[in-house]
Amino acid sequence: MLELAPAYAGSDPVRALYHDLRQPLGAIRVLAEADGVDPERRLALIADEVAWMGRMVESVLTDAADDDLVVVDVVACVRRALASAEPAAHCALHLHAPVEGAAATARPVALTRAIACLVDNAVRAAGPGGRVDVAVTAGDAVVEVAVRDDGPGPGGLAPQTSLGLATTRALVASCTGTFRLAPGPDGGAEAAIWLSAARDEEGVVA
Repeated sequence: MLELAPAYAGSDPVRALYHDLRQPLGAIRVLAEADGVDPERRLALIADEVAWMGRMVESVLTDAADDDLVVVDVVACVRRALASAEPAAHCALHLHAPVEGAAATARPVALTRAIACLVDNAVRAAGPGGRVDVAVTAGDAVVEVAVRDDGPGPGGLAPQTSLGLATTRALVASCTGTFRLAPGPDGGAEAAIWLSAARDEEGVVA
C-alpha cells in the first residue's frame, strides 16, 4: 500500500496528478497548433512544459522524497504556474509581484502545483474575456500569493474544482502554509496562500 508523504497527505496522489497534468498538456496542445509563433520559441515552451510534467510525475512516484522544504522564490513558482495556463487561457492574466522576488520556505513542486490549481480554477471561472490577477506580496514574516478572478464566485464552478481545491489544501499544508478561499471584494473569488517568509541570510535554492 502506498504510504503518502506529507505533500499528499489527505489526498489521492494519482487522481491529483491526473488533475494537475491537464493544464500543461493543454498548453502543449495549443502550442503545437499555434501559428505565427517562432518555431524555436514554440519548441522551447513545449520543452518547458514537458520538463514540468516530468517533475510532477517524479514527485508522485517518489512520494515527494526530493521535494523538500527549502527557501524558494515564490514569484518564480507563480511564473511557472502561469506559463502553463497562458497558452490555453481565454481571459487576461496579470501578475503583480516584486521584481526582486519573494523568498519563503516551501516545497517547490508542491507550491507550484498548488498555485497552478488556483490559477486553473480562476481561469475557468473568469471565462472568455474575463480577468485573473495573481499578486505576490512579501512581508517581514509572511509571503502571500493571492489569485483573484471576476467569475461567479466560490461555488459557481463545475464539481471538478473540488478536487483541485482539496489538492491545493494538502499541498499548501505540506509547505507549512495556510490556504483560504473567499468571495472577492469586487465579486468573483479570491484564493490566498500564506507562507513563512525566509530570513535574509537564507539563500534561495529552488
